[in-house]
Parts: sequence; structure tokens; C-alpha cells
Amino acid sequence: MVEDNHHLDYYRTIKAANNKDYRPHNMAGVEIMGSHIRSIEDAAAEMISTLKHISNVNTICVTANDGAMSNRVIGVYNRGEQLARHGMSIPILTSTQPHQQTIEFHSVPSVLDDGRISGSSFIPFTTDCAMVTVSIYKAETSALIGSICLLDKSPIELSTAERESLQSLSSLLGYMIELENASLTDSLTGLYNRRYLAHLCNNGTDKLYSVLFIDIDDFKEVNDRYGHDTGDALLQEIASRLRTSVRKSDVLIRYGGDEFLICFQHLADNNDLAVVADKIKLSLKQPYFIDEQLVHIYASVGMSSKQGGGSTLRELITDADHSMYDMKNSDRNK
Repeated sequence: MVEDNHHLDYYRTIKAANNKDYRPHNMAGVEIMGSHIRSIEDAAAEMISTLKHISNVNTICVTANDGAMSNRVIGVYNRGEQLARHGMSIPILTSTQPHQQTIEFHSVPSVLDDGRISGSSFIPFTTDCAMVTVSIYKAETSALIGSICLLDKSPIELSTAERESLQSLSSLLGYMIELENASLTDSLTGLYNRRYLAHLCNNGTDKLYSVLFIDIDDFKEVNDRYGHDTGDALLQEIASRLRTSVRKSDVLIRYGGDEFLICFQHLADNNDLAVVADKIKLSLKQPYFIDEQLVHIYASVGMSSKQGGGSTLRELITDADHSMYDMKNSDRNK
């Protein structure tokens, strides 16, 4: 273990994260970690900068799991050999004590021989090494939020100070990731919001997308007739039905009050998109029983695809929006 005076003060500060009542100051730990912290990636870099003065392992990386991008490395430091790289996905190690604790240490003597990793759908490691992962789980669901990983060609033995540092930083990381995820999701439906859509537009230009734009017809009339509480419950039920109609890899977004987007990756062709659109329209058309009221709605769905073209995601959304309004006007004229 290596320490210096500069990081001892920081180390003492982050130990407060072990306190169950701990809450970072000024949103996501900005005050604690410095005024230059503006994102989870910045926080990961700060944590790694601290840990590399505490531990002598070859590689330190921080991961975040938002459910759409898998357990992705958002910060990494390789002291020598490159055992991990930015953007790679680390296999998710499930909690051995579900619903009981939010942080758990996992020791992996060999990443290539461990069944939890070799049995996963992908193996990101090209060379064998030992790994210690401090995984952060959502208490109520045991879903992985993120992790701090140590990698080395030699066996990893943690000192008491190293374990305390990792425990403290993991508590802080988990809190920050949950804050970040909350800012990217709609509080009513739990779907992604337009801030996440902006992230998708800026960072997903290499992906082959197809888009459905969904507008709930006459939603205002539901609010006027039954009240806004019923309208909110209806939106929640719509979101639930949309989730059951798509794949886990598809991205569901609440675009506006009664408007939803679905961004699909790598659908085989436009016929598949049309099949999904019909499935969703049929699902949303089924009656809703809310607060002892039977509610009927219809949805107008517009489609747009990147198949065979070079359109950006923003252009696809605009095209799907126009298609949706054409569909709505067509239905009204029937």
C-alpha cells in the first residue's frame, strides 16, 4: 500500500460515506470531490486518482450500469499492462445476499477460469489476471448499479485500509450513479427522459436505429373527464405495457406529456418494425381499469428507420414524428 499526505486528508473525508446518513453536498458529491466534478466520469477519475495512491495493483477501473449500456467501464488506470480499457463491459457478478446489503466484495483469482465470468455471454478479458470487485447493488432489487474493480497479474490481497477506502468510495459512487440515473429518467413512468435522449443522440451515431413515435389520442379528454390522478395512473400503465412489448435492449423514452419514443437497435428490416408497431397499437388499445373506471384509448404510431440510409437519430425522430401525424390525420379521415 502507498499513501501520501495529500490523499490522507481526502481518504479521511470519504470515510464519511460509510455512515448510513451520509449525503454528499451540492449534488452528487461536488463539494467533497472538488469543484471540477461535473459528471460520473469526472467522479470516477477522481476516485481512481485516489485509489492509485492507496493500492499497488496494476489496473483500477470504475464501472456504471444503467441497464442499457451494460456494466461499462467509465474510468480506468493501467499502471503497466493494459488489463482493462475505457468502454469495455465487465461481467455482472450477482449478489450472494440479495436484498440485504448494497455493497459486496467479490474476489476472482482468475478471470478466465472463474465460472461466473467464463459462463457469461461475453468474456472481455484477453489475458488472465486476478480481480477484486466491489459491487454496488440497489437494495430493493439487487440490480447492479456499478462497481470498482482492481486487476493484477498477481493474487490480490487487500489491507484493512484498502478495504475501508474501497468501501467508502463505493458508497459514494453508488449514491452518485443513482442521482445521475434519476436525472435521466421520468419520475412518473420510470422510462428514460429527453435528457437521456440527448445523450443517445450525441453518443450513438454509429448504431443502426429504428424509431417509433407514439402519441396517445385524446389523452386530454381522459384528464378532463376522470382527473389528473387517473391520467397519471394511465400513463404508468401505458409505460408498463410498452415495456412488455419490446426487447430489453430497446430504449423507451417519455418524450412529452402523452408522447413516447422507442429506439430500436438492429431490427432486421422495416417489416419487423411494422410488426412491432402493430403489436404495440393492439396492446395499448386494450381497456384499462383504473380507480374503478374503465378507460379506453387509442395510439397513433409513426415509424422511421435507418435501414439503407445515413440519417442521424435526431432526423429519424423528426421523420417518425411526421409519420405519426400523417397516421393520425389518416385515421381521422376514415
